Amino acid sequence: MNANELADAMEIRASIRRQATSRKSVQEGANDRLADQLEQAATMLRQQQAEIEALKKEAALQRLSDFTQEAEKTLTDEEIDKLWHSDEFYEEWTDGSISAIHYNKFARAILRKAQEK
Repeated sequence: MNANELADAMEIRASIRRQATSRKSVQEGANDRLADQLEQAATMLRQQQAEIEALKKEAALQRLSDFTQEAEKTLTDEEIDKLWHSDEFYEEWTDGSISAIHYNKFARAILRKAQEK
């Protein structure tokens, strides 16, 4: 049973109490405090459920926004290839040697490029 189903059940129970002709409050036309409280609780449950759903939706939208912003910072294969063959690295690697220093410099260059996006 979810919050809205419980709220429905509480309102039905309050309605039954208000219609029971054997109850003294019904015979006298007086307020039924328990029925009033059941209806108030049902209203609160519905409001809280709506707030929870709104918060879930907001959190999902935030995660989507975060993902989109990260995706915008992602370099394409073409951008990486262009950077690999740029003058900054081409001269260093003309002798055919690739060392850890070259890879580190290339990795830093990729990160800088991504941050520029």
